[in-house]
Amino acid sequence: MEEIKGKYSKTKILNSLAAVLFVFAVTAYPAAAEHDKLFPDIEGWEMQDDVVVYTPETLWDIINGAADLFYAYDFREMYWGEYLNSEDNSVYIVMEIYMQGCPVTAFGVYTQERPMEPELIDIGVEGYTAEGILHFFAGDGYVKIRSHDYSEETKEAMENLARHAAAKLDPDPRFPDIVYSLPEDGKVEYSEEFINTNFLGHTFLSGAFVSSYEVDGNSFNLFVIENDSSEESKEILVDYYNFSGQDAEITEGIHRIEDRWNGEVGIVWKGNRLYGYYNLEDDNLQEKYLEFFSGK
Repeated sequence: MEEIKGKYSKTKILNSLAAVLFVFAVTAYPAAAEHDKLFPDIEGWEMQDDVVVYTPETLWDIINGAADLFYAYDFREMYWGEYLNSEDNSVYIVMEIYMQGCPVTAFGVYTQERPMEPELIDIGVEGYTAEGILHFFAGDGYVKIRSHDYSEETKEAMENLARHAAAKLDPDPRFPDIVYSLPEDGKVEYSEEFINTNFLGHTFLSGAFVSSYEVDGNSFNLFVIENDSSEESKEILVDYYNFSGQDAEITEGIHRIEDRWNGEVGIVWKGNRLYGYYNLEDDNLQEKYLEFFSGK
């Protein structure tokens, strides 16, 4: 580190940096002392014991093999709490709040479990219900609430829990901005997902927002990957061309990669973003989307 001159010493700068990191840590997701605020008192129900906190080292203990899904989306902590009905303690509600580090990865893990035709409920950014379950995401959290009892009383209590937790996690919920980078025309409803790692089966592809499309009898997928820099976008293309065995001049613009696992993958490199398609064989539609992503 170069010598620091003037009124700011190295110690002061390091202390300031520590303070900034502390503020980020406590605002990124609820701190340990704040767990209880996500689990409110519900009339007619009694919460059992304290909130249990599971970490990456212990999540496997509670959900076994399912933990791998959450690990793939930058899992930080899971808060677990159980409520029993005051008049019949055989009736329970369990709420699990998975903190995934940021809204994008919370959205991502939610999309991996969302059904193809969800029964939506207006809680958080998006949520859905089915018999005995209510799932939603808000802020950095993906929340799963369940019960073996399907009565209206239990359903109402589950919704009350969900609305309280959603408001605490993010009072102004919204989809990540990048979701709106893909065209709406022809998009299959509720097909949006975020694939954090191993997109298209490749370790060098990660962080892809993907949607399914149906246009003129063609079913295909469009995606966008946002990187930290233009150079990172280039490095990904270099790796992809190396995998394909193709020779190409790697500059910003249109690329067609012959992927032996996925067929032709069309990509437009624009700065720190890579836009593209796969599973698309129609030449006219290929050109249409390559031009669309190029901004022509």
